[in-house]
Amino acid sequence: MEKEPMISFSGNFQTNNFNEIFQFLILLCSTLCIPLSVEYIECTEMAITEFLLFVLTATLGGMFLCGANDLITIFVAPECFSLCSYLLSGYTKKDVRSNEATMKYLLMGGASSSILVHGFSWLYGSSGERLSFKRNSEWSYQYTNV
Repeated sequence: MEKEPMISFSGNFQTNNFNEIFQFLILLCSTLCIPLSVEYIECTEMAITEFLLFVLTATLGGMFLCGANDLITIFVAPECFSLCSYLLSGYTKKDVRSNEATMKYLLMGGASSSILVHGFSWLYGSSGERLSFKRNSEWSYQYTNV
């Protein structure tokens, strides 16, 4: 039974059956990740509350990414996800390898985010200043020679 897509947050977020499948998969993976990580967190004597906060915020970013409906949301959601990933990679502060991995991950993430924003600026400028995916697809269909 297919239902009508629900658009919310002034058209920035869309929920339909297809999005809900991937949101469920992300939620399932994070739900399985938490119990599997508890023993490691207790062994390293780190605070479990910070770990849970980072994992759940990354889950929220991934779920927002599934329903993104415009360019701004599709940039902010992965940034939320990646910021939590940066914090989780450097979670064991005393480990030198963790600090090195975090620094490399942060530099690569910053570079890739800047390239993504540059591409979005080209798309935004060439589409006649439209942020919505639906309006961008209508615009691109209008100017194709098929």
